[in-house]
Parts: sequence; structure tokens; C-alpha cells
Amino acid sequence: MKSPILDSVTELSLIQLRAMAEEPAGTFLDRRLRALEEVYKRSFVERGLILREVQERELWRWLADSNGFQYKCFDDWVCDAAPQSRSDCFAALRVVKELQEMPVQDLLQIKRANLEQLKKVSSSVRILPEVVAAAKSLPEKSFVAKMNAEHDQHLEAKQPVVMAPPEDMEEQETAIAIAIAVEGCTTRAEALKAIYISYIQDHAVQAEQTA
Repeated sequence: MKSPILDSVTELSLIQLRAMAEEPAGTFLDRRLRALEEVYKRSFVERGLILREVQERELWRWLADSNGFQYKCFDDWVCDAAPQSRSDCFAALRVVKELQEMPVQDLLQIKRANLEQLKKVSSSVRILPEVVAAAKSLPEKSFVAKMNAEHDQHLEAKQPVVMAPPEDMEEQETAIAIAIAVEGCTTRAEALKAIYISYIQDHAVQAEQTA
């Protein structure tokens, strides 16, 4: 039987896979999931690189929205071009700017959690080959422990998200579900962070005016 083309998992490819033996079908799906994981890891840095280039060169001035109107500012372009992941885009921009001394190829091989930790590492330390290698290979908790023990850093691994009291659960779960759907978040922690960022962006000016 002809092998299914797994550029994406579709109804047709699933029908083809269900007609295959378990081992080759599992191999195809395993390969696709690993490919998606690599795309997920790389896409964070790529978004940051795109935003940095557009911001620094003010390329947004030459772009227009779907109605033909030119953007008034960089933030307007980001929110229109990436409405489901704008908070991640801005987070990626901050990472890429902070770690601009590191080669792009290295950044693309480091998962997001360790990139966020590298931002906090001394600039003279984070460019060391052994530190870069550790950031690529270690889980966040082990990377943090290594930086603290061997390089005298003062990092903290992410703490578990504190749940709201039972009486607030319905609103919290609704907000998290919306953030996952709209922002493209993959974890509860990412969803909560997106909610916080969105609220800050929406009310920062009002807060300044009432301060």
C-alpha cells in the first residue's frame, strides 16, 4: 500500500494509516509528532527574529491590513498578523533582543523555558560553549541547578501555577480555555500568562491616567 504523506494529519491520511499494520502506522505518527515538536521549538525564536527585523527596520510602515489600511504602529501590525499568538510573539521578541549576542542557530535549538532562563544568566556566562550545550540538552530544572552550582547564578525554575479557590474555578477555567483557543497556548501556565499580558496591554494606559 502507498505510504500516506504526513505533511499534516488529515482525515484522508488517518484512513490510510488505519489500513496499515500497527508498527509502520505508529512510526509515521511518531515521526510527524516529532516534526511538529521541532517546529514548535523553532517557531518561538523565528517569531522573535521576524518581529525584531520588522521593528528595527520599521518595515510595518510598508504593510497594510486586509482592508488596505496601513498600520499606525508596530504593535498594530503584530496584533493583526498574529492575533492568536501575539503575547508569545512579544515574549519571543524580548528573548531575541536580550540574547542577541548568541548565534541564531544556537537559539533555534534551545527550548523556550531555557531561553527564558538564559535571559537571566550573566552575559559573559551564557555565551560559554558548555552553557549553550547545557541549555540545548537539559530540562529547565537541571539547567537551573547547573547554572547556580557551577556558574554562581541565582536562577529559579518555574513554580507550579497556584489554582484559584473553588468558587472562582468556573471563571478561571473559561478564561484559560479562551486563551488556549485564541492565543494558541499549549499549557495552563502559558494560558494564564497570556491572560495577564493581554489585561496589561488593554489597561496600561488607563492605569497610568488614573495613577
